[in-house]
Amino acid sequence: MTMDACAAPERLAALRRYGVLDTPRERDFDRIVTLLARLCDAPIAVINLIEDQRQWFKAEVGLGIDGTPLDISICRHFLLQPGVTVIPDMTQDPRLAANPLIAGEPGLRFYAGCLLTSREEGWPLGTLCVLDHRARPEGLDATQRMALDVLAGEVMAQLELRLALRERQAALERQTLLLKEVHHRVHNSLMLVGSVVNLQMRGITDEVGRAALHDTARRIRSIAALHGQLHRAERLDSVELDRFLADLVTELQASAPPRVTLSLHAASRPVVSTATAVAVALLVNELVSNALKHAFGDDTDGSVEVTLADAAGGRLTLCVRDDGRGLPAGQAAPFRTGSLGMRLIAGLAQQLRGELVFEDAMPGMRARLAFDAAIDAAPGPA
Repeated sequence: MTMDACAAPERLAALRRYGVLDTPRERDFDRIVTLLARLCDAPIAVINLIEDQRQWFKAEVGLGIDGTPLDISICRHFLLQPGVTVIPDMTQDPRLAANPLIAGEPGLRFYAGCLLTSREEGWPLGTLCVLDHRARPEGLDATQRMALDVLAGEVMAQLELRLALRERQAALERQTLLLKEVHHRVHNSLMLVGSVVNLQMRGITDEVGRAALHDTARRIRSIAALHGQLHRAERLDSVELDRFLADLVTELQASAPPRVTLSLHAASRPVVSTATAVAVALLVNELVSNALKHAFGDDTDGSVEVTLADAAGGRLTLCVRDDGRGLPAGQAAPFRTGSLGMRLIAGLAQQLRGELVFEDAMPGMRARLAFDAAIDAAPGPA
């Protein structure tokens, strides 16, 4: 192959797409050249890749260098010859006889190489070859030729595997960026919807209607906040639940009455799926919001504490406790069972496959849920 053909942009693009040039030595490739040298009874074996100005060795035995300039490359002459090429005595080949690697030191004589080609386009990338300081009129026997061909295929299989892994990682990164952008846009859209609801509240004098719109706006803000957290998250397939809840409690504190303090105590730092984290966060939002709504008077100091701890059997325990009025007499929950808030709480607990219990905390009320952190939150009932 001529120097111009070696520099063909399409061929160079195919070679560079593998991302292997100038990478450190790797055991998988070193083992291939060591085995090939032994099978072919040759002192030198090389995996070489032909760039536009040089040939670079991904692995070699017997040379002790990582490449040579392209103008003294032996392998470049065989980039248009598919399969196995054998030159018993390179001093007798007019293309090679004047090459300083042959005419001078180290005085190479014998060459056998197999072309390495890209799988999709079939571009020649380089060769897997063996060299010897003595001429070998017998060339390679059938077993040695087969070994050269098979091991060249293994070189390409390793390169293709690394390329596939790199492309998959790049695709995952693109998907992550896209999902982050989706979460960002959903967050902004929900914040806009929440602002519209707040504007509607100003024109409503009916207290029941205002309370319903207030709860709607609160839930919209909470869901928007969750999408905001997912937009900022490093990963989208899993979430550090304690950090996720810490951000949520901080945002809920901003909407709490000035005399009520919110806090989070996490004795565990579990990593859960995004679906589980969202279900837990929405549940905490409902429980905290209802505590703020029902547990305290207008001028009452108070606190709401969210705790997260390990439980038996790989489960987690989530508690939301306030020090307010406590459970109303004769009720098993702090508000009506048929209310929208209670239906949401029950549905979220079901998604987490846990049982939610309300109990007197003396003072105040505690909501406690044990759930399995190792599973995705199952879809709840419509």
